[in-house]
Amino acid sequence: MVNYYDKNRFISKRMLAQLADVSTRTFSRYLASRRHILDAMGISPKAQKLPPQAVKYICEDYCIDLPPELQDQKALNASPIRNIILKTWDAEKSFSKKIL
Repeated sequence: MVNYYDKNRFISKRMLAQLADVSTRTFSRYLASRRHILDAMGISPKAQKLPPQAVKYICEDYCIDLPPELQDQKALNASPIRNIILKTWDAEKSFSKKIL
């Protein structure tokens, strides 16, 4: 899926763990393995919310699809593949509900 990252939105580590469908502990271990990269971005290990550049890196590295409400709406609405993105996200949500 294509993510249109909102350049003004900070996202919590807990939210990213939920989107990745892993526990916060597992996600913390993943972040610890990328500590050198996050340090280079100037991100503290104790930060609860991650800045947009870190969110972009983590989503691309961990293959996390951001829901449309967390993406840049202006860029998303201007995208020629907007309908595909929204249909894919709706399908993923309905599939998740069936499993649970």
